[in-house]
Amino acid sequence: MKRIFLIGICLVLLSGCIEQQEDKDGSAEKRSDKVFVTISSPGDGQILKGDKEVLFEASAEGGKGPYTYRWSSNLNGELSTKASFRQDPSDLAKGRHMII
Repeated sequence: MKRIFLIGICLVLLSGCIEQQEDKDGSAEKRSDKVFVTISSPGDGQILKGDKEVLFEASAEGGKGPYTYRWSSNLNGELSTKASFRQDPSDLAKGRHMII
């Protein structure tokens, strides 16, 4: 039985870490380094059918590492804490999933 999964990828804009830098005269200056997140797979709004494994892949840059990743489904909860992983749709609950 084929299953249809609607994968909605929500890209959350993350504000970077705020740190203070002291100038030569001792005054502190606040600096914001923004974190940029790229979700390279699957595509935004992509509809996935069948039992073929799906690659989930993201990367982050900017700000201060190390970065942490958390992929979760509105139906199954946490799926992975890795930047990249494969998921067999047959291991997920039946229904439409919002993956963030």
